[in-house]
Amino acid sequence: MFAYIKGKLAYKHNEYVIVEAGGIGYKIFVPLTTVQALGNPGDEVRIHTYLYVREDALNLYGFMTQE
Repeated sequence: MFAYIKGKLAYKHNEYVIVEAGGIGYKIFVPLTTVQALGNPGDEVRIHTYLYVREDALNLYGFMTQE
């Protein structure tokens, strides 16, 4: 559904980041190496995403590269 999300890095945590794009804050679960590589809050970022759908959850996972 989402190939990638490009926007302002609003928040960083060890397990996820929040990227604001188009007035919406996307919570994206990422590996720690990706958290460290993204830069600082306020920076423009682009994260390739995978939407994981389960009966009880919709989780968005992010990676630095499409592969």
